[in-house]
Amino acid sequence: MNHSLNLSKEEKLRARDLHRRAIVIDGSIVPKMGDASHFDRMQKGGVTGCNATVLRSWDGFRRGIERLGLWYRWLEQYSDRVLLAITTRDIMRAKQEGKVAIIFGPQNSKMIEDEIILLSIFHKLGIKIIQLTYNYHNFVGSGCTERVDSGLSNFGVRLVKEMNQQGILVDLSHCGDATANDAIDISDDPIVFSHACARSLTVHVRNKTDDQIKAMAEKGGVIGITSYTPLIWSKWGVRPTITDLLDHIDYVVKLVGVDHVGIASDLEEDPEELSREAWKPQGRPALPSDYSAGQTGRRNLFENVGEFWSITEGLVSRGYSDNEIIKILGGNFLRVFKTVWEK
Repeated sequence: MNHSLNLSKEEKLRARDLHRRAIVIDGSIVPKMGDASHFDRMQKGGVTGCNATVLRSWDGFRRGIERLGLWYRWLEQYSDRVLLAITTRDIMRAKQEGKVAIIFGPQNSKMIEDEIILLSIFHKLGIKIIQLTYNYHNFVGSGCTERVDSGLSNFGVRLVKEMNQQGILVDLSHCGDATANDAIDISDDPIVFSHACARSLTVHVRNKTDDQIKAMAEKGGVIGITSYTPLIWSKWGVRPTITDLLDHIDYVVKLVGVDHVGIASDLEEDPEELSREAWKPQGRPALPSDYSAGQTGRRNLFENVGEFWSITEGLVSRGYSDNEIIKILGGNFLRVFKTVWEK
């Protein structure tokens, strides 16, 4: 894919050097477990670590444990190329050793079913980020495509508090508005929208309102601006470009400051995740586009995570300083991880 931004030779060299030096974190990706080429793509894109969707959105407790067992086997098989990130030191070590850091981050809390005590088991197994809900309703609260969003349940309030206590990052990317607002209010720790964009630029139920982004920033959190095309389009029927992605970054930076912006590819490599009926929106439609490619063409701006470097070129083209670019590429996520994981 050509993401040419007409940079000068000096600007391209600067972008290449910045990308090489930075801790680059992909705020959300769905790897196809067992496919070692995933690591090749990560390294080609200069990505240090990623928040990986290690469980499927419909996994309960037993299946969740089984899936994590498979993940451990996969990571052990390629231990010369990848490591499990439990602390920010692990991410730094991955950078130093030229490895890929995998952060376990399921996109639903369904695996704990209706038992808070089960959270500690998944935490001990390495899960460091949990998205409270996927698109639909669960014991915790409502997803963004439900017909009615009743906010956090009593169980959901307890879960957020327990996640704070155990040092698990609260992710609200797919939550409905009322549920997300409740969680921001209740959490004592920073929260993240690991992969979302600004609803003021692209009207989509997965995107976040200005008030939500401001509330997230006040808590010290980060929004991972995503290259998922339905969330960044600027003109219906015209496929988004990197310009649209950069526009969302600029908008949020102007709204809440550069310290609260990250990047997330939201690339989905697992065909089962894409085909599963439970993945599709339930209830009210995700207007103005649905979760298929629709009129916007391919589902993601990038062919694969190996094109992550083009974001750095884009940030250079928009006039960001070296320090600002390093923060956006991963420094901001790293700060939040350290605050929540290592308090």
